[in-house]
Amino acid sequence: METLYQILAIMAGGMLVWFIYRGIKGNPQAFSKANLNKSFFTMGLLGVALIVFVAVLALFLRST
Repeated sequence: METLYQILAIMAGGMLVWFIYRGIKGNPQAFSKANLNKSFFTMGLLGVALIVFVAVLALFLRST
């Protein structure tokens, strides 16, 4: 039974790689420098917001 799960995991990984390849091949401008800069900036802002949110929650839990 364990080998069946390994085979299914390998097949799922292969399908994932195939879908990613198709997505990149069909939309190459998604990885342009401008789009990547915008994406990294947005992820940076979201990361800072998450850090602030967790810090506020930690302070709130400490005060109760």
